[in-house]
Amino acid sequence: MSDRRAETVADKHEIETLQRLYAKATDKLGKKTPEIRAEGRQIYHRIFTPDAKVRTANTGDDLVADGPDGWAAVAENALKDYIGTQHLIGTQLAEVNGDQGVLESYLNAWHKNPDNSVYYFLGTYLSKVRRTESGWQIYDMTLRLDTSGIVHTT
Repeated sequence: MSDRRAETVADKHEIETLQRLYAKATDKLGKKTPEIRAEGRQIYHRIFTPDAKVRTANTGDDLVADGPDGWAAVAENALKDYIGTQHLIGTQLAEVNGDQGVLESYLNAWHKNPDNSVYYFLGTYLSKVRRTESGWQIYDMTLRLDTSGIVHTT
């Protein structure tokens, strides 16, 4: 394998890991303890640039925030009423062009309500990334809703 190809493979791996860390951090932001939420915020600071623009699309009540702390506040507010969450990252497609790149990641998110029903959100993250002094980071991310619904348990 050529040196450039090996570097591209390593870049794509690091870029894809950003969205996996995002899912882990978001689940932490849905927890009730301040210490665990602080861990989630710390991960957001690792994966997002300080000037990141983050938004939802197609949700009917689209959300927008600037920077890791701005989006963490949005996520904490969105998850505050659930008694449990799990964000799963599926198919990921990364493209690299020098120090810039794009990442498309599929999402399955499950949110347990106090009545034991489960709200599911299936979507796609469309992220723009760049190489920084800290490694690859997301500087622009849109979470697009593809479908959602409620599962009632017995």
